[in-house]
Amino acid sequence: MTAPLRPDSGVDGQVPTRLRLAYGVGSVADGVKNATFNAFLVLYYTTVLGLPGTLSGLAIFIALCFDAVSDPLVGSLSDNFHSRFGRRHPFMFFAALPMALCMYALFAPPEGLDQAGLFVWLVTFAIGVRLFLTFYMVPSGAMAPEMTTHYDERTTLNSFRWLLGWSGALVMASTGWFVFLADRGEQIGEGRLLAANYPLLGAFAAFMVFVAILVSSMGTRSLIPRLRQGTRPGPLFSARRFAGELRTAVKSHSMRVLLASSLFTAAALGVSEVLGTYMGTWFWEFRSQELGMLSLFQIVPLLIGVAMVRPFSEAMDKRSAAIRLALFAILWGPLPVILRLTGVAPENGSPWLLVMIMGHGGLLVAALIQIGILNGAMVMDAIDENEYLTGRRHEGVFVSALSFTGKAVSGFGNFLGGVILDLIRFPTGDAAAVGSVPQDAIVRLGLIAGPGLTVLYLCAVGFLSRLRLTRDRYEEITAGLEARAQAGRPG
Repeated sequence: MTAPLRPDSGVDGQVPTRLRLAYGVGSVADGVKNATFNAFLVLYYTTVLGLPGTLSGLAIFIALCFDAVSDPLVGSLSDNFHSRFGRRHPFMFFAALPMALCMYALFAPPEGLDQAGLFVWLVTFAIGVRLFLTFYMVPSGAMAPEMTTHYDERTTLNSFRWLLGWSGALVMASTGWFVFLADRGEQIGEGRLLAANYPLLGAFAAFMVFVAILVSSMGTRSLIPRLRQGTRPGPLFSARRFAGELRTAVKSHSMRVLLASSLFTAAALGVSEVLGTYMGTWFWEFRSQELGMLSLFQIVPLLIGVAMVRPFSEAMDKRSAAIRLALFAILWGPLPVILRLTGVAPENGSPWLLVMIMGHGGLLVAALIQIGILNGAMVMDAIDENEYLTGRRHEGVFVSALSFTGKAVSGFGNFLGGVILDLIRFPTGDAAAVGSVPQDAIVRLGLIAGPGLTVLYLCAVGFLSRLRLTRDRYEEITAGLEARAQAGRPG
């Protein structure tokens, strides 16, 4: 068993910038999907088209359950695939066009569909978007552990993934608010409540997805000769082998802890982003241009978070850094809602309100970005730990867990967000016009989107605190793998 390869690595396992960029740019597809699902999808199907929030959420949850099978399955297939184009890239190239077409269709349902028809349409194309995203994200992410074994370089590599992915999400969200769903008159929210605006939004998202996947796949082709080939004998897929690979992943204490922590974090973040559109529209009463400004401003905390995460983790280790950041997010996150409910926050319409939300959101986003980067880097370390303990590597199956939790941001978020909208009896159609929604529904929305989410974040911290994969442990693992590789080499 050989140690992980380091294609084109520089000194001490550093990956060249061009490969960091090529590896990271594909996550724009994931960022665009998250932005469209979280900011616009529930708003479109529930408040604009009139599909009950519980059914909208259920449709996305069904797609998420589909992911629970398709993600590790695609991971297993790409682990064992063999071709002259490598075991990862054929899947990546295949994903681009089908995902783009499904993304457009999602926001362009035929006119005249009843609730059952809308539900089936949403389920079908939500599954399509997420399935073809899996065909790109899982094989692409599985390359990373072979690109470098350097403990801190993996944090940097994952930082590029998050930087470009979030940049894509911010471009998608800000363009949506500034261009496609802009308020053209005096009425707040008119643009986002007009169904005819959404097909063009879907077309723009489809274009971004298609380009991002192709650019990343082409830009990482130079890695193909240097990455492992799938040489396992027998058929490409075996149910028994697939079940064994899943058992291996589940037996890993590190993967169980990271998966549980990431799922709770994803659920909280997803609900926050889904309800964020409602908070911005009905709780804070921002115009679409102000929502666009809030989206664009997030590039500042994004850059800060990416710049800070490696020095922060170098000062301790990834687990300790993630726990400290999560505790900060728990204390800081609900503050604006508490200030509003206690009468301290600026009134709606005040320019100081936008300043307050920008400042608060900037610090929160910087912390959440770093947590996500660190979780992804720790999954790479868990892959090496599993090889150290079992003698086998299953990058695709392990990375599928990371891909699944990333997609859970929109899956759990849309599901819980839709259910919450029904529970608080949030109106739809004309009754949802800003100024017409009952005050008690708006207050309940704020309580859930603010203090209520801290419960999920506390659960995530609880699981993460049980992780034993520290810096010292990882150094022991890499030393053992290197010794094993040396022992297996002739002469």
